[in-house]
Amino acid sequence: MKFPWSHSTLVEVLKNDAKLHHKCDKVCEDIASRKLDLSEFVEELGPALTHEEPAMRLKATSLLSSVLEKLPTDFLSEQQLDFLVTFYCDRMKDHHTIIPTILDGLLALANMNHIPKGAACKLLSSLFLSIPCQSQAKGDRSKYMNIIKIFSETHEEELKSMGPDFVYGVIGAIDGERDPRNLIFLFNFIPTFLARYSLFHMVEEMFEVFACYFPIDFHPNQNDPEPITRDMLAVKLEDCLCGTKEFAEHCIVLLLEKLDSTLNIAKLDSLRLLIKCCHVFTIAEIQPQLDDVWKALKLEMLPGSGNKEVFDLALEATKTVVVAAQTDSKVEENFLTNVFISLLGGISDVASKLFNNSIKIALECASASSGAALFVTNKLVPLILSQLHIDTLGALQKVALIEALQQILYVCKEMGVLLQLDKEIVGAAQKQFIQILVQEDDASELKKLAFTSVTNIPQVIADENRFVVYTNIVHILLSAGNEQLNVEDCLYQFAVHYSVEVMNVIVDKLVAKNYDSPSPSTLRIFNALSCLLPLEPMREKIVQFFLNLVFAHTQQEVGILVLQSLEVALQKPTASVLAEELHTKYNLIDKFNEQVHEESSSYTSDYLYAMSTLMKALMKQLSPEVQKKIVTKHLTGIDLTRLTDLYLTSGVLGYLDESITIEDHFENLVHDLTKLSLNAEDENVKTLCDHLLCSLFNRMPDDEHHRNVLMKMLAFLREELKSHNKRVVGILSWIGKGLLARGHPLAGEIVDDIADLLDHPSLGHAAALAFEVLSAEFPALHLPLIKNLFKQKLFVFVMKKLEQKVEQYGETHLKALVFVYKIAPHLVLKMNMEKVGPILLKCLSVADDHVLVTALKIVLHFVKEEDVFFRDHLQTLLPQLSKLAAFESSMKVRILALECLLYTTKYPPFLLLPFKQDVLTALQAALDDHKRLVRSAAVAARLQWFLIGTSKPDE
Repeated sequence: MKFPWSHSTLVEVLKNDAKLHHKCDKVCEDIASRKLDLSEFVEELGPALTHEEPAMRLKATSLLSSVLEKLPTDFLSEQQLDFLVTFYCDRMKDHHTIIPTILDGLLALANMNHIPKGAACKLLSSLFLSIPCQSQAKGDRSKYMNIIKIFSETHEEELKSMGPDFVYGVIGAIDGERDPRNLIFLFNFIPTFLARYSLFHMVEEMFEVFACYFPIDFHPNQNDPEPITRDMLAVKLEDCLCGTKEFAEHCIVLLLEKLDSTLNIAKLDSLRLLIKCCHVFTIAEIQPQLDDVWKALKLEMLPGSGNKEVFDLALEATKTVVVAAQTDSKVEENFLTNVFISLLGGISDVASKLFNNSIKIALECASASSGAALFVTNKLVPLILSQLHIDTLGALQKVALIEALQQILYVCKEMGVLLQLDKEIVGAAQKQFIQILVQEDDASELKKLAFTSVTNIPQVIADENRFVVYTNIVHILLSAGNEQLNVEDCLYQFAVHYSVEVMNVIVDKLVAKNYDSPSPSTLRIFNALSCLLPLEPMREKIVQFFLNLVFAHTQQEVGILVLQSLEVALQKPTASVLAEELHTKYNLIDKFNEQVHEESSSYTSDYLYAMSTLMKALMKQLSPEVQKKIVTKHLTGIDLTRLTDLYLTSGVLGYLDESITIEDHFENLVHDLTKLSLNAEDENVKTLCDHLLCSLFNRMPDDEHHRNVLMKMLAFLREELKSHNKRVVGILSWIGKGLLARGHPLAGEIVDDIADLLDHPSLGHAAALAFEVLSAEFPALHLPLIKNLFKQKLFVFVMKKLEQKVEQYGETHLKALVFVYKIAPHLVLKMNMEKVGPILLKCLSVADDHVLVTALKIVLHFVKEEDVFFRDHLQTLLPQLSKLAAFESSMKVRILALECLLYTTKYPPFLLLPFKQDVLTALQAALDDHKRLVRSAAVAARLQWFLIGTSKPDE
């Protein structure tokens, strides 16, 4: 097929045809269907391609490039592509206005599958020689670099044959790039390039291309829909600077130079780069400059610049160097020796200002490797012990030394080298701890540190010293001593290593005590004993002791404490063995059943509640098969009109596996529980009934029978609502919660029913609280079936029901909405900000503390993000926040309002200046608030508001 235009008319067509792109599509279709040959197409374009006017050549080249872009990548043959490569290499010398369309054509060629051998070298050589990359517009530079990237990935062996010329061309193309998007592209591409290609003699030249950007100094465009941040550029630049081992020397020199800067951002970037170097380069590549590295790090930590972030990152960098150095023991020892020489002055004098920082550095080094832990401990501990013998040592100084001793031994334990330490050093250290346990008062900070210390190292405590520890544990437990002394952990750690000793010296003594009536120490003793239940040697004795107290008709207050301690033990991850024994060996649930049904028994609601809670914890640990047997046995003949049966039922059903069905009992259970909840006077009884109803309807089978039960129940409750019974609203909310969590279609109807009650004069407040039930999470409530996005569904239900009445909202509506907003994902609120925002602003005018606290937390989150809605409503938001900063009845409200005012200063100053004086005046009252935390928040907010409109100093 011939070209659709003749030579004589082609130039005119290109000059005058406004719809050339449609003809381009047609030509592309013809070439793809082989109706038109590409070579003929280029020949026909000849007059236009060689026209004396650059504009005409531009249109002709653009037409050819557009056709190439639209052709399939595997369509053109090697011969055709060779012809096109030759053509484009020749065109690169053309007028500068034609260069963009040439780059389009080159990019299309780069993506072709059948590029002939030698074409990549030919094309890139011409490109480097004829078109300077950095003279082009940013979009064209992006194409230029993309061409290099594609060819470097698809024609690696061919381009390697170019040797240094290819690398030189790449350096020339990317050197001096300044557009952030192009830099992101480069920073992603270059690490791969460096891994594939040798840099020959141009290592320093390539490194300098990227070194000039370090540290990144970039401020993103606020109006960019997809902004590139400084941190994004900084992280990717690190990958380039550490892209090849040949950069190691240059990289260390660069970061040391920038670490000497006065700008914190330069220091932080330099320290991050050092950490990256330690991860990427080998210690042999870093070793020549390790002395300089430590000198620079030392300046940031001893005494340091005062910036905590810099200090913490310098600490991390120091540890990373030691971690890297552990592969060469000699280098590691030399580096640690240099470090310790620098720390010696600070560690040797506890009164020195450098003591704390020196200890932190030593501990960080010790935590890097086992070898470092041994090295540091052997140097550090003698220095600490020598100072503990000074007569003039102050109390605070002694605390600092003992704390350092405790910390270094803990590091040794974590690094697994505790048993490798010099026995004399360990003996001298534990002697200090034991002296403190014997001499110091229970309330002292030293005794707390000593207990922590021996807890960490029980395996190296000598025989005679262990009995001092045991005596202290028993004394503190029996005397209800300082609760800050964590004797429970200490008891457990020693029991792990010395079970027989602990059994004979501690457990036997505690078990033998008389517990006829509770004392201040009773619960602590029981909790301490329950900590030992995971240990098999002493489990039987402690369980027998506990069960004797529960079932031997002692005071119920003592029994409640035992039940609470056993519950805590069953909630631990290692409780499965204990649970199995309590059920199979001790028949705990059967014994509870027998106990509460004894004719002479009379148990308080508190005891029954503790029993029920323990049964739930036990059931949770049992397998579904065992649970099913228990349920079948205990639900037969159950009578919920008896209080004891209600608590037993709650214990059995509270954490039932979802695979277990209770169809035979479902209707009677929900009927009896509803009546009990409506009439219960005891709050524990009402809570149990509500939780059981919620869990039962959540696990309800989805069949006709159970749907009918649910419909009958809802009809009954709606009838009861006519008597204005507030408890009915609560029951509806619990049933709705169970259905909503599983995604039941009737959940929406219940939410609608409750929402309709918000306008009710007597039930409105109860309806608002019902939304708290619907939205809040209750740790004691078990919902077996939870559908994804049920919180979002509640949000949709409520907004759909109430969004039309924004102007008519009363306090009950706002309270209900705030409960829902509180649990809604932040992204959901953000997506619906046009609806949510006005309601949040309205909530800020309510006098209810709970509504205000929740609304302010949500507003604070949005203000921190510089949300557009609040930016556009500052004239409403700022006066409300200023007023709430003096809200008398709640300190939380005042603090949150002040935090919101603080973060509003992130908005553009020109928006804030009209309100500056009013806000500063309003903050004056908060500065004199009687609460210190409020005054502190007010000072921070006032300072930032005062600075609005003034120039801020650089970091």
